[in-house]
Amino acid sequence: HRSDFSSLMERCRLTLSAPDAPVHLPHDQRLRRLKEGAKDLGLICDMFAYGRYLLVSSSRPGSQPANLQGVWNEQFNPPWDSKYTININAQMNYWPAEICNLSECHLPLMDHIERMYDNGKRTAQEMYGCRGFMAHHNTDIWGDTAPQDVCLSSTYWMMGAAWLCLHIWEHYMFTEDIEFLRRYIELMMEAARFVLDVLVKDEEYLVLCPTISPENEYILPNGEKGVLCKGASMDHQIIRELFLACQQAAEILGITNEVTEEIGRVLCKIPPISIGKHGQIMEWQEDYDEAEPGHRHISHLWALHPAFQITPDATPELCEA
Repeated sequence: HRSDFSSLMERCRLTLSAPDAPVHLPHDQRLRRLKEGAKDLGLICDMFAYGRYLLVSSSRPGSQPANLQGVWNEQFNPPWDSKYTININAQMNYWPAEICNLSECHLPLMDHIERMYDNGKRTAQEMYGCRGFMAHHNTDIWGDTAPQDVCLSSTYWMMGAAWLCLHIWEHYMFTEDIEFLRRYIELMMEAARFVLDVLVKDEEYLVLCPTISPENEYILPNGEKGVLCKGASMDHQIIRELFLACQQAAEILGITNEVTEEIGRVLCKIPPISIGKHGQIMEWQEDYDEAEPGHRHISHLWALHPAFQITPDATPELCEA
């Protein structure tokens, strides 16, 4: 057990250096500031290691992917059924996988995307009359893709498969495993195919409608609250990233098909990231105020992380927003 565990955990270590305390402070205050800084940095390093430990302990080749409450959940009826919430939670579990050198711990998620595939094609056809592969905000051990629960602010979100398929692309970017990409590119293409079918024209742009910004509410000018909208910033950001990934993957594998051709025509019609009246990245297509400022789902910043569409050099105004 020690050998197996250490072979993964010892691949990477985080070390941070505390900034020096201001020299003008009295010696005792300066010493206290240095000790507090070292303690804070030590806690950050511990949490970094703990996050990797959880992934190593709950997602290994051949296992199920990491779920909401973990392998050792003791409850018969746990919160959200201890499933896979794919409007952030499942994806967030896997953010440490590639960048923290735990690439094989990512593979159970790929297996699960494959498990969702046939269900997702059926859901796309029966619910939306669309081609391709899609999933809503939650899935389970059987790879369910139909709407889950009865919560308007999460249930009817359509981008679950699109976001998950970007984990395929991320794994390829770190490993450069051509055979892996060849195996999974169909899933990426079919997720893009669904998006191409479900987009609707809104003036000069193409948007999803109706859609939501996961689990958040906006306030209308008359004071009423709502969740359904035409065009949510997170959707556009995921769509743009998926289309670009499909283009690059197809180029690497020497593939040209109707999906890549249609992406080439549609990509320029996806709404750009916009800045609102408060100097913020807009969360919805309309510049609504949010009902709960600082809401736990900062979905409209998806372009900043896990994507790279907002950077200080390339987009300084968006970065400031």
